[in-house]
Amino acid sequence: MNANKEKPMAEFVSNPVTVSEETYLDFTSETIWPQLCPTREYDWIEHWECDLVRSASGYNELDCVFLRDFPGECGRETWVTSRFEPFQRIEFVRTNQARVIRFVIELTPDGAGTVLRWTQHITPLNAEGNEYVKDKPRAFKAQMGMLAKILAHYLETGDMFRG
Repeated sequence: MNANKEKPMAEFVSNPVTVSEETYLDFTSETIWPQLCPTREYDWIEHWECDLVRSASGYNELDCVFLRDFPGECGRETWVTSRFEPFQRIEFVRTNQARVIRFVIELTPDGAGTVLRWTQHITPLNAEGNEYVKDKPRAFKAQMGMLAKILAHYLETGDMFRG
C-alpha cells in the first residue's frame, strides 16, 4: 500500500435551488433601469457599500465587476454583470467560497408600470452553501419584497428609505 496515497474525501452533494419573485412598480423600465447599478445603489439602499473593480463608465455595464459583503451571504462576494440588455434584462454572477448565484432581473412593461421578475439560480459549493440554500425560498421572498419597497420609495420621493 502506498503510504503517500491520500484518503478519499467524503463525497459532497450540492443541493441547487432556484428562487423567483415578481413585483410590480408603477414606473417605466426606463425609470427603474438606471437604479440597477452598484454605483447608483448608494442613492437608494441604506448601508450599501461595494468596491467597484471594473467599469469603463463608472456605472453598471456588461462585464462590470464589483465586490460586496452582505450579512448572511457566506462572506465577501464577487459580482460580474454577465448580461446587460437596457430596460429589459440584467444578469449577474455572484460567487464566494460557499456558493455561486446567477441573479436574473427581468423588466416587463405592464400598463403604466413594470413587472420585475427577480430570479436566483443558486449552486452550493460545499456544506456551508447547502446550509445557505435551506431557508432561501422564504428569505428571498422577504428580500425582494423589501428591495421593491425601497426602490419604489426612492423613485417616488427621490429620498432613500430609512428603516
